[in-house]
This record gives sequence, C-alpha cells and structure tokens, in this order.
Amino acid sequence: MINKLAALVLLIFINSSLSAEEDKNFKQVEATGRSVVIDANIEVSRKRALEDALYLAALKGGADVNGFSAINSSTIINDQSVVRATNRVIDFKILDERQDKEFLSIKISAIVGGKKSSKNCTTKPINITFFKGSYINDSSVPSKLSRKMPKWYNAFFDIISELPNVVSINYRHESLEKILKSNINPSFDYSALVNGLPLIQSGNYSMVTEFKLSENDKDNSFSSYILKISLKIFKGENFKLLTTKTYDLPLRYKIKSNFQFIRNVSTLDLDNVDKKVNEHLMGIAHSFLKEFNCRPLEGKLKVTKDGLSVDLGSKQGLKHKQMGLIRGINIKNSMLSNSSVIVHTSKIYENHSILLPLNDNIKISTLNNLIVEFTE
Repeated sequence: MINKLAALVLLIFINSSLSAEEDKNFKQVEATGRSVVIDANIEVSRKRALEDALYLAALKGGADVNGFSAINSSTIINDQSVVRATNRVIDFKILDERQDKEFLSIKISAIVGGKKSSKNCTTKPINITFFKGSYINDSSVPSKLSRKMPKWYNAFFDIISELPNVVSINYRHESLEKILKSNINPSFDYSALVNGLPLIQSGNYSMVTEFKLSENDKDNSFSSYILKISLKIFKGENFKLLTTKTYDLPLRYKIKSNFQFIRNVSTLDLDNVDKKVNEHLMGIAHSFLKEFNCRPLEGKLKVTKDGLSVDLGSKQGLKHKQMGLIRGINIKNSMLSNSSVIVHTSKIYENHSILLPLNDNIKISTLNNLIVEFTE
C-alpha cells in the first residue's frame, strides 16, 4: 500500500468561467499594454506592448480559467491555472503611447468577439414587395377544395402584411419576369413608361408565391391531398434570389371506400380544412418573420463624395453608432491574424448611411465594393 503521506497525489480539475453568460454582441473595450524599453530597438518594445494590450483586451471580452491542484496529505503542494481568452480582437486603434523611464505603455480601443458571440435576433423593419404568383389545382382535386385556393392564396398575403414591423407593397398584378424585362431599358419600355416601375431599395426584399394542391399518392386509405406552398425571396433592386422555401401540408379529405355512405360521412368539414390551412399559413408567416429578424443586415460599401456609404438606412433598421464588420481585407503590418475592419454609422438616411472606420489609419478607398455585416 502506498504511503498516503508520501505518494498519494490527487488531481482535482477545476473548470470555471469568468463570464456569467455568453456575450451576444461585439464589445468595445480599452486596454493598456506594457513592455520594457529596449534601447537598441524601440520598435520591438512597441510591438511587445501592443501584443500585451491586445491580449488584455481579448481577456476583457471573456476568459476561461482551467487549472489543477496536486495534493499531498490534504495539503496543496502545487497549484496551476491557465487563463485563456474566449474572444479575439476584431479591430483596434491606438489611443495613447507613453514612455516612462524603462517602460513603454500603449493604450488601445478594441472591438472583441469570438466563437461564443452570436447574433441576437431583434425585431427590425422588413420591407417586402409582393409580385404576381400563382395557384394551381390538379384535375384530381375535388371542386370544393379547388374553390378554396384563391381564398387561401389571398389570405397568406394578408397574414404577412399584418406581421409586426413588416411594410408590404402590393404589386401582385405584375409578374417579376415582366418587371425584369422592363428594367433592362425602362426609357423605351411601354409598360414602364405608362405604369411605372416599383422602387426596390438595396436592403429591401421581393416575394413570388406559388400554391399548388395535388393528390397525395402515398396515402392509400384516404383521399388525401398536399398543399405545397413555395416562396421565392429576392433581395435588392437587382432581384438577387436569396432563398426558396417550400412548405407542405397534407390534407386528409375522406376515406377511400366503395360505399357512398362511408365516403360522405368521412368527408372532412370544409370549415375544419380552412382552420387547418390558416394555422399552417400563420406558422409559415411566423417562421418567415423569425428568419428575417435573425438574418444580419448586410450592405454593399461604396466610396462617394460624402465618404464611405452603405446601401442601408433607417428603413432597413440601421441605428446610430451601430457597428459593422468588414472581412476579407488585407491590412499591411496588421497585428491581427485575420484582417478585418470595424465601422460604425455616423449619418443615417432613409435608404443609405455614411460609415466611419474605428481605425483612423484605414484608407476608405480600400473598402469600396466590399460587404459589411452589422451586429445587433
């Protein structure tokens, strides 16, 4: 038996977190790093002080503490802990630099975030234009159900239009294909000259809807049908296809039988069919609303005479001093492994805004035509 006074070592692993909960947004922090002054190479001192400041900034964004203790006869003889930042510095700028005798200090303002950061789904304005869709019935569908299709089709647009923060424009008498053709050369298009063209802003959406009711061949015991609802969502004035969503609702109508009486008594009441379809439409509408509220605001940057402009504004839900992240830019001599730029809104108009980068040294011209994603 091993003498517990001499050899018994118990390892107790401790895992704790300095953060009570996950941060749901990028956070702006300040940190000061220090380094010993190296007379022969002051740039090395500056780099070390800046690295220290970046590390401290990342820790302020959140950290994990992992450690263990070695215990001998109930006495801690070795206590080790490792502090690791759970966030990374996205962008920073130097606020102050000072040299005091043998030390050099650098103060920075930084934006931190990381794997634990997630987008917060907040309610935002959704501007959507409805274009002409369609509703189709297979020849096998009973006439009583077929006559319900226009009602369900129109009810869906009413439900979407009444959702909170949804601003809808009704162009359901116009096909999107026709609008696209008119957009090619509107000055010489008769329809465009007479009826005008819908004004779709870059941050707005368009929808084309198709309802189709067909027989469900998989159900052998019932005369069953499937209501298939397809939504095509487009973004911006160029009508870029963003997503296509399809929702299926099976409808059991009546029992298959050779006896007329059984078929009659088993036929589902049309009021119950209406109720089931309307519940389905409400579910689709709320799913649609949740997806678009959780979708980050993204815009394209353009350098103008007024500065750095983005094609989003107050109508799309952009707020004053809201931060945005620009990825995919190569910053020369950057201390960050993944070069990115943080910008914030300085002026907001209805459908566009002017942005300023956090780092004053960033050349605005290098950001032209890039995509910015705004945090909540």
